[in-house]
Amino acid sequence: MTEITGSCLCGNVSYKGDGEIKMVINCHCTDCQQATCSSHATMVFVSEDAVEFTGETSRFDHPADSGNTLTKIFCGTCGSQVAGKNSGRQGVIGLRAGCVDQKELIKPGANIYCDSAIPSTAMDPKLKKFPAMPG
Repeated sequence: MTEITGSCLCGNVSYKGDGEIKMVINCHCTDCQQATCSSHATMVFVSEDAVEFTGETSRFDHPADSGNTLTKIFCGTCGSQVAGKNSGRQGVIGLRAGCVDQKELIKPGANIYCDSAIPSTAMDPKLKKFPAMPG
């Protein structure tokens, strides 16, 4: 089991968990670019029931290109997005890597939605690349 903790910018929302990291990915889709105001989002996927949040979170739901519903979970005070969920992946939550305390756990295995990547974004050539969401 892997202990994982993290918090938003202001510290009003935090989480802790103990479980297996299912995967770590860099997502270059337009939604992640807009949500993070950056070139991509790096997410650490774990079982949702392995993580406990404290503090008051806000949520924003929107449709994905797959037809699934994506839920962004963020601090209502500072606005930091701390996690996200996809209705097509029940029981899994993606923790935003920038909020994770254990930086050594952030080891992406792939870049996804590379067709939407900002052209100047540097990508590790050793990582798998997918034009969209892998099947």
